[in-house]
Amino acid sequence: MEAYIYNYLIEREIRKVKAPVANGLILTISRQFGTQTRKAAEILIDQLNKEEIGFQIHKRPWKLIDYTVLHNLSKELKVGINDINEFTPIEYKGIIDQIMYGLDFNRNTLDENLTKALRTVILSYFERGNVIFLGRGAVHFASGVPNVMKVNVRASEEYRIQKYAHANQLDFRYAKERVREKDRKRRRFNAYISEQVPIKFDLVIDREELSDEGLSDCLLSFVKMKEKEFLRKV
Repeated sequence: MEAYIYNYLIEREIRKVKAPVANGLILTISRQFGTQTRKAAEILIDQLNKEEIGFQIHKRPWKLIDYTVLHNLSKELKVGINDINEFTPIEYKGIIDQIMYGLDFNRNTLDENLTKALRTVILSYFERGNVIFLGRGAVHFASGVPNVMKVNVRASEEYRIQKYAHANQLDFRYAKERVREKDRKRRRFNAYISEQVPIKFDLVIDREELSDEGLSDCLLSFVKMKEKEFLRKV
């Protein structure tokens, strides 16, 4: 686990936090499975650091946060990364599993501690500042934080299936099943983490007509605009 996560845990014990502390600028990118936003996010990180966007607010290089969250959660909860990826909230499991859970049988670390651990990891990166979250539920912990930009990237199911099938050399029918299953798991996970509280996004982007560079340029323009707005208020 990275050092500033431990620092966050220590500092949290000695001060009462009324709202999440966030330094610099924070960009959360929520996306549907198969929209393939990682390459655009990587291009964006390079451009933000090259142009030093946000450095007047918080002089720290931008960092992309994605798989890092899973690794930190895996260490903190002492479970495998695949277990976290495949986690299904108890309310979405079968009736037998729910009965066993109610009788204190068949419980696991994730059932009890995932939200708390995820919150700890996400907020530690909020304190680091100048980070881009690629999913991982970060948007659900951004309530009341003025310097968090919430973006949602969408695309039609057919587009996402075609992209997923092509990228993984899969039959279209099998790719369709996989995309739909991943969509169901993400909906369940987001409902579990958000406790059904809806998210109001600052920007919604249709991915289908944009190349990786085009998507990155769109996000870059948005971050620059938000930086100017933020600087006017300080």
